[in-house]
Amino acid sequence: MKKEEILEMSRKENKKKDVYEIDIENKASKLASILMVILASFYYCYEIIIGKGENYSCYSLIALYCCVLYGYKGVKLEKKRSLYIFCSILWGLVTLFTILGYFK
Repeated sequence: MKKEEILEMSRKENKKKDVYEIDIENKASKLASILMVILASFYYCYEIIIGKGENYSCYSLIALYCCVLYGYKGVKLEKKRSLYIFCSILWGLVTLFTILGYFK
């Protein structure tokens, strides 16, 4: 592909969106997911400490989100592909175990 063809494809793909806006959306998504994992971990640990037992439902959703996120990155990005696939498999196992723990 020539440089002009790549630029034209990029313009079509990002139609009506500014590069800055796309960057902000990506950063916001990352920050939201990090805070979601931190808060879910806090709730999970708090419930164990106060004696309510373990609630796997919320944590299974977080693990599923991370599994899909890393899996999609692993498929779409060539850079660090093996790391993303590895992380996706680990989060997939965490998802499986938390779902099984929920129905136990």
